[in-house]
Amino acid sequence: MWARTIQGKTLTFHLAGIHNQNFLMRDEETGSFWQQVSGECIAGPMKGAQLERVHNDELTVARFRVESPAGQVLLGEPGRMNSYERDWEPGIDPLPTVVDTSDSPLPPRALVAGIVVGGQARAYEASRLEAERVILDEIGNVPILLWSGGGRMLRAFDRRIDGRPLLLAPTDAEHLRDADAGSLWDFRGCAIEGPHARSNACMVTLPVLWDYWFDWREYHPATSIYGR
Repeated sequence: MWARTIQGKTLTFHLAGIHNQNFLMRDEETGSFWQQVSGECIAGPMKGAQLERVHNDELTVARFRVESPAGQVLLGEPGRMNSYERDWEPGIDPLPTVVDTSDSPLPPRALVAGIVVGGQARAYEASRLEAERVILDEIGNVPILLWSGGGRMLRAFDRRIDGRPLLLAPTDAEHLRDADAGSLWDFRGCAIEGPHARSNACMVTLPVLWDYWFDWREYHPATSIYGR
């Protein structure tokens, strides 16, 4: 998700085509072309410009209502519900990709969660996240936490509080506890019980991108793969 105001201009985007099997946008105001996956302008008067990322999550409606009871949900137009593509991914899985990944350990359409921290990229296989719901890792000397709520409901955090990394372990499906202070943490990355709760501590969230392996690797050629 990207903010659409840049260099003092608020841009209006439309689908312009596909580039490397990834959404390509064109803005009405300048006629420039933008890559959806990177937020970068790749052609036109604004070539080289970069859209600002807006933090976003993929959550179930149930989780969203718990965390944002006054939040709004965008629904499709009732009269066009049959026109919406509900499950298009299985249909394209057998198709060849335009990016060659034969020299890597993953098939091109393996689903991964990609994270970039300090200029270093790492991919986490969806199957690994399903089996290992809580992962403590380090990317570019930054200690991170990946916490899967099942499916694509995944959050990542910089797990440092006051400069010290937390050592966290699940207490149940909804909470983690840190080994040092014994504080309890919820899925928002905030302490709700213990010493850290008294200071209203929350971990800093990190952007996560669900992507096919071939696409993630195309835009992050130096990426590592967790556990490989």
